[in-house]
Amino acid sequence: MKHTQARLGNEIHARLATILRERTGDPRLELLAITEVKVAPDASFARVFYRTLGDRDESAAALEKAKPYLRRRLAGELRTRRVPELDFRPDDSIDRAQHLDSVLRDLERERGRKEGEGSA
Repeated sequence: MKHTQARLGNEIHARLATILRERTGDPRLELLAITEVKVAPDASFARVFYRTLGDRDESAAALEKAKPYLRRRLAGELRTRRVPELDFRPDDSIDRAQHLDSVLRDLERERGRKEGEGSA
């Protein structure tokens, strides 16, 4: 990722976090946290990853409804010629990591059990 893409992603991340925290009145967005923003090379598109402690479907619906508002607010705060289209996606990385950790622990237990049977 180019430096400018990373910088724009960080700027969008910070601005969106502030807008969501201070300027939206939707309670479905109160338990939402932006985790990462990936910007396309031409800056026409930004994928915004988020986590929520609330209902995932309700948060997704609230973000979809708020998307035009959020983009307008970003347009007023970013110093770019064009504001990227926003694509909100739930961040599943923690869930995937927990699943992988669980699988590895199961394999380790299985290995220990087989080694115990082999020495008996």
